[in-house]
Amino acid sequence: MKYNSLTVVLLFLIVTIISCNKDKETKENFSTCDFEQIDDNMDGLINDSERKIMNDCTENLLSSKSEIESNLIGEWKLIGHGEGWIPTISQPCGYITISSDELIFEFRNNYIDTITTNKWEIEEVNTGVFKYFKLKVDSEYQERLWITNFCEQYMFGDATPVDGNMYLYEKVK
Repeated sequence: MKYNSLTVVLLFLIVTIISCNKDKETKENFSTCDFEQIDDNMDGLINDSERKIMNDCTENLLSSKSEIESNLIGEWKLIGHGEGWIPTISQPCGYITISSDELIFEFRNNYIDTITTNKWEIEEVNTGVFKYFKLKVDSEYQERLWITNFCEQYMFGDATPVDGNMYLYEKVK
């Protein structure tokens, strides 16, 4: 089968247009979030509604790796944030889009404004005392993706007891 130059150029244009539309769709989700540092509101503290969601989620955790993996497919928006012992940063903007083979992480705060595409997997961790699951990604922004609690509508990681941060995501699609 022979391909002429016009066919190759047309195929290249179609692939490029489809790829650009996918990127544009992802960036539109993120553009609705404008980060603003507000030092007076103490937004770095975990509030009562965030704590309630986290407690409810902890009581209803997904219990298997396959169940977590299939539930993660979709879009997640950062709805809660907490800083460690000295909260100084307002809630960042965060959005995660997960497909079976990639995780697109969008994040904006006072210091970072990024969109990364990453490979992901759910890793089972067994400490000998207890077992838990964690989201494993190949990203330099792993701390913001340190998720160890998965329930149907929410996922979060909370390292505030050891002076880390808490990031709480809600499934939006």
